[in-house]
Amino acid sequence: MAFQTVQRQFLAHLRNSEKQPLPAGFAEQGAAVYAELLYNKFNDSLELCFPLSREILGAAGWRRLVKDFIADHCCTSPYYRQIPDQFIRYLQTERCSPSDPPFLLELAHFEWVELVLAVTVAEPVPAFTPGMAADSLQYRPLFAPIFQLLDYGYPVQRINAGYQPAIPPDQATHILGFRDRDDAVQFIELQPATARLLDILKSAACTVAEAVTQIAAELGHPDPAALSGFGVETMISLMRQGAILALIAQPESRHE
Repeated sequence: MAFQTVQRQFLAHLRNSEKQPLPAGFAEQGAAVYAELLYNKFNDSLELCFPLSREILGAAGWRRLVKDFIADHCCTSPYYRQIPDQFIRYLQTERCSPSDPPFLLELAHFEWVELVLAVTVAEPVPAFTPGMAADSLQYRPLFAPIFQLLDYGYPVQRINAGYQPAIPPDQATHILGFRDRDDAVQFIELQPATARLLDILKSAACTVAEAVTQIAAELGHPDPAALSGFGVETMISLMRQGAILALIAQPESRHE
């Protein structure tokens, strides 16, 4: 038998010793040591990133999940840091286990986003002229360089060992994740209207007034100006919390 074939069979056994037989010529005790080392290598990275998921599943449930991940998922990256990324991909596209809590994917994703926000390299902040409070509606926000809007069916920010909902509530959960000026990761739970406002501002790079007008149209509100206070208050609040750095003037090209 070719040496490469034996290697592949041995690795298959290490990944899934319950289903893949140990090739002839290998000691079971030694193979078990290697299998445990492989498990620990993955588990060390995953436990750091997903502590709450592990707590909720319990030691046995967590070990089963990690072993399933090692056995079933073909990692596409050799980098240790990207093991959590591969784990999320596994949960999103391959994992199908009725015994898992129904919120497991969303909870794990929320935990993973914290890592992503912490390690992402920030883009340089461009030079800007701050907007004036008196006419802030005519400016657009300059968001923190590391900034992500998150939408979940379950209230992932409240799930813990004592609160594990079996079904999602009627209203979705909207969360803003960002890295502040001190490089600390922050999360803010948003009301639906605030989440929609930020989504428009982030994707369209428009003024606060334009975003408020669009929301008014979506809601069928007869008086868009009545929502102006909501737009201003949201900008002030998020600037105080560090998610928005400043209000800046629109590029002149938009008015040509």
